[in-house]
Amino acid sequence: MAHPHHHPISEEGSCGHGEVRSGERRRLLWVIALTAVTMVAEFAGGLLTHSLALLGDAFHMLTHLLALSLSYGAIVLAARPAPSDKTWRWWRVEILASFVNGLALLPAAGYVLYEAYARWRQPVEIKVGPMLAVGAIGLLVNLVSAALLHAHSRHDLNVRGAFLHMLADTASSVGVMAAGIVVATTGWRQADPLAATLICAIILVWCVSLLRESVHILLESAPRHVELEKVRADMRGLEGVEEVHDLHVWTITSRMIALTAHVRLKADLRVSETEELGRRLHHLLEERHGINHATLQFEVTDGREPCCDHEHRPQSG
Repeated sequence: MAHPHHHPISEEGSCGHGEVRSGERRRLLWVIALTAVTMVAEFAGGLLTHSLALLGDAFHMLTHLLALSLSYGAIVLAARPAPSDKTWRWWRVEILASFVNGLALLPAAGYVLYEAYARWRQPVEIKVGPMLAVGAIGLLVNLVSAALLHAHSRHDLNVRGAFLHMLADTASSVGVMAAGIVVATTGWRQADPLAATLICAIILVWCVSLLRESVHILLESAPRHVELEKVRADMRGLEGVEEVHDLHVWTITSRMIALTAHVRLKADLRVSETEELGRRLHHLLEERHGINHATLQFEVTDGREPCCDHEHRPQSG
């Protein structure tokens, strides 16, 4: 007997939080605009000051601009109606976007490493003053962008990917400015490739983390904060439940965790009693484990599904 379950994602694709999704879209649009403006400024500044560091950072921001646009597009697509064969609508697109964002960081890290190696072997002369001015603008914009995304990044893997891109840009801007200050004060031009190498290390760490999390979800593994045996024990702890088997828990998309399970009852309950037990199980799963999309199959002790009428009626004839 499949019981009604919660639908945490509404028709707006918001996991029951339409205002949250709307806020995410607005914040991402602001970040996309700020990133685009900063990228153009760094590209122009690099040409005017002959700074390869600024040109490289502008290219780095271009890859992040594409990734941010992908994140925004995934959220918009997830809210659109889907064909009848897409039973989960477009919600999984967000996880795919996070995976692509993680992959997009790999060539960015490779580019930074390549530039670091070239600059270590043959340092270039740069105009430090203008470079620091443009770098400071980039740093400020990246900090503002990261702050806009920080709150949502804790709960949404897709926004977390965009947030990590902003952190990578922030680290890149810090590295550019630090290198410029060292060159200006000491004349040691190898500070520039050294900073680039550190930037690359940070990018790779974030890249591995994001890819690991998105692959974990795409493989439909249980969420890391959910302990299956604890879930099973809590369900069995409710009066009327004898056993729980065929238990599966996985993440559909951010803030939507699904569960399916067969629940064996201790007695052949009435329909109304079974419905009440189902409501208590749903409440327990959501309150204790954050599972907000549960489908439960009830069975009586002998393995049969409970019938619709549990009242004993004398047979006629």
